[in-house]
Amino acid sequence: MPAGATLSNHLIDQWEAPPPGNYEPPATGMSGRARVLIGLFVVVLVCAAYLWFFGFQTLILLEARYLTRKAPAVSMAPTQLADLSISRSPGRKLSYFGYEFEVPWNDIDEAKTKILPDNNNKAMIVFQSGNSLSVWHGSPRAFLNTVLSNDKIDQNTLLRIVGDEALQSDFALYRTILQMTPDKMTPFESQSHAGNQALLLLVKGICMPPGADSGVFSVSAGEFSGFQFGRPGNPSGQASVRLFSDSSSLNFIFNQRPGGPANILQSDINRLLQTLHKAPSQSVAKP
Repeated sequence: MPAGATLSNHLIDQWEAPPPGNYEPPATGMSGRARVLIGLFVVVLVCAAYLWFFGFQTLILLEARYLTRKAPAVSMAPTQLADLSISRSPGRKLSYFGYEFEVPWNDIDEAKTKILPDNNNKAMIVFQSGNSLSVWHGSPRAFLNTVLSNDKIDQNTLLRIVGDEALQSDFALYRTILQMTPDKMTPFESQSHAGNQALLLLVKGICMPPGADSGVFSVSAGEFSGFQFGRPGNPSGQASVRLFSDSSSLNFIFNQRPGGPANILQSDINRLLQTLHKAPSQSVAKP
């Protein structure tokens, strides 16, 4: 120890002396590789948990998106008509199946207009322009009876899917089906609920007639409430209106001849809807 130095100073100098050149400090944390492995394990664990709890629902949602691409009308819920104008063109008053209505065309082809012999609840009205109007008549619960008579559909299962209110009338069931859209589905709902929604979408796709991709609308006509499928002039050339009441159901199908001289307009359809009422006498048909 040098002269003049104290023992405590000497000990401090010895303590603060630099380590030898081959000295390696001990590891104080995990390596980068360990962090990556732990991160991968956590990701795999999260993915496995997601698939366990939400895998089925996610698959159903992807199927719904695929169905929407194939049938865009499935993604549409009924909206109100923006065009409420009524055609004032000269036309004809017609009477079929106990109901009267007007059409804004007076060029009916009497030779081709008839009630189909093999189907007494359907009339075909043909116009010289090449356009046509089909009228279908049914019971107030025709759609419900068809669904419930299907051996593949159990009534209790249907009740669980759509609820008791939807089974009270054809209109209520149609409304429940049409209001179901893929954007109401999420992968975080129960498997049973996801399955029920998927079945509703499938039935909706089956119920959609040609032209529905151009729009689905809520309509009314006297005692009837219902839906219009398609805008006039859509590429399919067809627009249809399904109406329901407590005593009857009617289906009007408007067909426009491609390239024909007369276009069917929304105001023409509105003319029929606004003039539809029960006929004074229960004549079967009177064109």
